Amino acid sequence: MELTIQLGGAHEGRLLRVQVTQRTDIGNRPENQDAVGHKLFGDWLVCALADGAGGHRGGQLAAALAVEMSLSAFEQSPTLERSRLLELMQQVNQNILHQQTTHPDCSDMHTTFCLLVINQRSAQAVWLHVGDSRVYHFQQAALRSKTRDHSVLQWMIDHQQSDGQASRNALYTALGEQNEHLHMDVTEPCCLLAGDWFLMCSDGLWEHLNDDELALLGTSLWCAEDCNAHIHQLAFNRALGRADNLSSILVFVGEGGAQFG
Repeated sequence: MELTIQLGGAHEGRLLRVQVTQRTDIGNRPENQDAVGHKLFGDWLVCALADGAGGHRGGQLAAALAVEMSLSAFEQSPTLERSRLLELMQQVNQNILHQQTTHPDCSDMHTTFCLLVINQRSAQAVWLHVGDSRVYHFQQAALRSKTRDHSVLQWMIDHQQSDGQASRNALYTALGEQNEHLHMDVTEPCCLLAGDWFLMCSDGLWEHLNDDELALLGTSLWCAEDCNAHIHQLAFNRALGRADNLSSILVFVGEGGAQFG
């Protein structure tokens, strides 16, 4: 999907063209427990990605619920404000907790989650995440920022306690936990520039790719669908027959008058 947005505020009069594409592959697993989705309405573009786990088909349900309910809730109450985004996600989490009680075979289901919000009127973006699904922000052909995993291993590294024994896949927070134990990181709004691009992805994808090659791919394959397909193929090939579910959403931002994929 491609859209053109008219920038307001300090950027008034400029046009940005935005491409967004999503993809999810089963990899070498028996089922796909990832979910992706995006929605365009009014002045807003919102993208959501989740990687579920727990119980027979529980992870699949948790991920699907997180994506579907977050997109629906956000459409009803769109915002860039941190406090309101956190409230929205707590409501989504409460719905997942309710499903745990009504589906006994899914009582331990949970899911990672990330959300990207773009407002066309202000030409600003904000994103949040929980767990180890990531949001990368590239600007001027370089990595500007990426989310920090909510994994036990990352926590131990941050606190200089890593002994090399912690599993990379062990998380200390995810949707599906009681709200008082839930931890989510939300960014401050940032202004969009032509050449910016965002990658949202599950760990099945990012574990096989490094930051430098992602930045290079974003500049050499300036078409969202081509870039996304190439990234998935790279990750799948490098998994050597042991690929996890692979999911991503790519958002490319370019000048309105430029050649753009």
